[in-house]
Amino acid sequence: MKNITDIIKKYKWKILLIYAYVFFTQVLFLAEPYILGKAIDGVLVKEYKFILILLCIFLTENLLMYKRMVYDTKVYVQIYNEIVFDYLKRDDDSDASSKIARTELTNNFINFLENDLQYFIMALMSIVGSLYFIFLGSWLTGVVVACCLLPTVLIVRIYYKKIAQGMRVGHTHYEQKFGTMNAADEEKIETFFKRRKRLIVNQSTLQGKHWASLNSVKSIFLVAAVIIFSQNAGLSQGQAVSMYAYISQFLSSLMSVPIGVETFARIRDVLKRLK
Repeated sequence: MKNITDIIKKYKWKILLIYAYVFFTQVLFLAEPYILGKAIDGVLVKEYKFILILLCIFLTENLLMYKRMVYDTKVYVQIYNEIVFDYLKRDDDSDASSKIARTELTNNFINFLENDLQYFIMALMSIVGSLYFIFLGSWLTGVVVACCLLPTVLIVRIYYKKIAQGMRVGHTHYEQKFGTMNAADEEKIETFFKRRKRLIVNQSTLQGKHWASLNSVKSIFLVAAVIIFSQNAGLSQGQAVSMYAYISQFLSSLMSVPIGVETFARIRDVLKRLK
């Protein structure tokens, strides 16, 4: 783990620049529903200032995302190569099959840095930012949607151990793939892929139950929140659209919790194998 940490530290400024792009893009994304509501109310009375501001936000977001997507790939490919080369220098005991599998599994760690971690940063900002705007529009609606955290955490806790165990078994089985293929034994190869199928199906079924439970909770709280905030007297069309967008954004961002659980289980197991 120390070797990987040292490699990450070597690229810390480049990684921070990538996350700066992510941060400022998400700040603009959080402002969108508020400006959209103002733009709708403005257009209805032939006032176009906010619709032009909204267009500028869209264009700036696209520019920042383009810069980040071009830059981060160069950085993460360099990090991937260094981690793989470092691992191969240190591992003199594992067989070729395990080495090949572990270098492939390293992609999980790079994918975590390049995609998952950025997603979690944006989700956390979205949860905090959208909840702020919801409370600003209706404190009672804010209390209702905030209560969604309790059943979400409970469901994730119930499924975490099973998901983590499935990840470990799947990775261990994957390490046997290249050795099995090189053995050129048709029966062993067929047995390997049959078991691989069962593992993948079982993991998918578990994830399906997990997501179905969470989405049911999300739907219930979304409907409840819509009913409550729609009772506000004098609510304009723009304010209604803006509030709905923030509620939906908050509840959707909570879906990052189960994704985070699965990602944490996967990365934790991969890092153990690379030690």
